[in-house]
Amino acid sequence: MSAVAVTGLDCRFPGAEDPYRFWELLMRGGDGISRVPRERWDPGVTGGPGEGGFLADADAFDNAFFTITPREAASMDPQQRLMLQCAWRAFEDAGIAPHRLAGTATGVFVGVMGSEWAQLTLTDLPGITPQIGSGNGYCMIANRVSYHLDLKGPCLAVDTACSSSLVAVHLAVNALLSGECDQALAGGVNIALTPALGLFYERAGLAAPDGRCKPFSAGANGIGRGEGVGAVVLRRLEDALADGDHVYAVIRGTAVNQDGRSNGLTAPSRWSQQEVMAAAYRRAGVEPGDVVFTEGHGTGTALGDMIEAKALAAWHAGRARPMALGSVKGNLGHTEGAAGIAGLIKVALALHHRTVPVSRFAAHENPGLRLAEKGLRLLKSPLRLSGPALAGLSSFGMGGTNAHAVLESAPSVRTTASAPPALGAHVFTLTAPDAPALRRNLAAQAEAIGRRQSPVGPLCRASYRVKSGHAVRAAVVVGAEEGSSRLAEALRDERPTAAQQGPLIAALFTGQGAQFPTMGAQLYRSSSLYRRHLDAADAELLQYTETSVRDLLLHGDSAVHRTR
Repeated sequence: MSAVAVTGLDCRFPGAEDPYRFWELLMRGGDGISRVPRERWDPGVTGGPGEGGFLADADAFDNAFFTITPREAASMDPQQRLMLQCAWRAFEDAGIAPHRLAGTATGVFVGVMGSEWAQLTLTDLPGITPQIGSGNGYCMIANRVSYHLDLKGPCLAVDTACSSSLVAVHLAVNALLSGECDQALAGGVNIALTPALGLFYERAGLAAPDGRCKPFSAGANGIGRGEGVGAVVLRRLEDALADGDHVYAVIRGTAVNQDGRSNGLTAPSRWSQQEVMAAAYRRAGVEPGDVVFTEGHGTGTALGDMIEAKALAAWHAGRARPMALGSVKGNLGHTEGAAGIAGLIKVALALHHRTVPVSRFAAHENPGLRLAEKGLRLLKSPLRLSGPALAGLSSFGMGGTNAHAVLESAPSVRTTASAPPALGAHVFTLTAPDAPALRRNLAAQAEAIGRRQSPVGPLCRASYRVKSGHAVRAAVVVGAEEGSSRLAEALRDERPTAAQQGPLIAALFTGQGAQFPTMGAQLYRSSSLYRRHLDAADAELLQYTETSVRDLLLHGDSAVHRTR
């Protein structure tokens, strides 16, 4: 199997509004579990756990940004809104301005397990409108992304219960390798709007009373529900490297299978889990012993954890050094249709940062699992990675559809190209549909940039090469030697007050005296576009001046002041 690169990603999970905060949550072993939001349901009335992994402001949506009318936006499943926003940011993270994808054969593959919005809206028969119709349906979550970005590649929603989004990744990988598309977005989304599924877990004996999953822990006592959305941008590795894309991680191999007739429709099968891992290892061309860590399914149920540990033991028992094992469900709860993509993004970030985060609840490992004998261990402290590293990722559906993936750290890329000359200053640009939105954008960018230490140059270049433009604009100039903290400070100082209906261009012809030695020399060396036009103009002038005006400028010759 050829490899596929993860070139961009975005996510939003409980306690983590973006990938940066998600990584921060994982590294500190944080807990995204909270009380059921008041606007969802009252556990005292409906029953079920009173806590879970919930998104703050899950209904927030900038409909004007996507040119969606307020009426249509109000009728959309929140999962559609979340996935549309997440897809947009994932493409930007991959260095792609989303509007430039229009007309391309980009594929969209979305995993989704539930549509509680449909339960709430389609049962109100008198209130059904055309907007309610297009606002519902699993397919529409994927279709909405392709429609708004004008993507022409394969587009589908996948429901295999808890493994949905990793199966979506598997399908996206196969579409890339078969040449069905050259770029794909794969993701998953889950929102809990009613207590129905929580009540099912409870009455089936699967629910954790405190709403927390405790994977492989002595305290494991069931599933806690979680929400979230995540997406990755995928390309064939050779294409990504040829185009100089940033690569978070490499997908070496994926596999999907089914339990068939197990001990019950919702009961896991150790043998099928073993086989799906083996198939992924074969397709990746790796030995199980080379896998450094595995992001497990890890629901925190007694039966599920036991079956999964035994399946892993078939390939990892007897290792000289036990393989690290964890599950992001300990931090977020079980995000159901988004569980697989949550695990994939965790693994991709771990390989990117060369660190495997701690396993939440690792302090009290379930002694009945006898993990050490099975060649497994939970991480009580982060694991630093050295050299190329391999990781496994499992996601198992409640109905028996299993998925496993093998990922590898991104290859080291050597470049011999000389860096462009340093510029004296950089320009950071921001746009929005209107002035209030621009002010919100300024505040959000200032907060985001202020949290990290990043070179100013790439931030500024991305702001105008990757971001799509709107009518109202702001630009901030920062010195090349200034850091991201100075840029954040400058963004906070901006006070846009008036809308501008498009850019205004002014041309100033000053006549004699405005030029100076070396004027434009630095731009000539750093910009091929400017260089091409100045060379052309110089060639035309040469028949009249008998001296190269370009050379006078580049060498700082005082003859540039001569009017002729």
